[in-house]
Amino acid sequence: MAVTRANVENVLVHRVGPLLTKAGMDGSTVDGTNDDLAYPIGFGLREAGYTTADITSPTSSEVGDAEDDIDEVVDLAEYRTLANILGNLDDVDTTVGPRSEKLSQLAAQVQKRLEMVQKRLENIYGYGAVALETGVITYEFAEHYTGSDDD
Repeated sequence: MAVTRANVENVLVHRVGPLLTKAGMDGSTVDGTNDDLAYPIGFGLREAGYTTADITSPTSSEVGDAEDDIDEVVDLAEYRTLANILGNLDDVDTTVGPRSEKLSQLAAQVQKRLEMVQKRLENIYGYGAVALETGVITYEFAEHYTGSDDD
């Protein structure tokens, strides 16, 4: 059975649906038409080495092409989704007299989760890691002895 965009949306909504909702985004649609997950899914596909005809609306067949790397695609899409959520959370802490509301706590929690997913991407897929390069340096000169043994 081929993996579809709706399958990926289902996984993402299970992972971050409540956060999407708190950020004013669609945290429940899993039928392949969730606009708030379209770009993150396309991002996941492209970062994993696949192509999409439209960056704002990846198709189920494009997702199906990535079936062998679907875990990486979903993890990358989760990363982009969390970044989008963080961008939508603009609440700030407020204090009025003795009453104080720490509204930025959710953004701080999303930031920590984003860093956790980024670390997972680095550890499992090497995503974001600097490519290691090696080489050889050759010095083309000869040192000549010009003195006596008594120097």
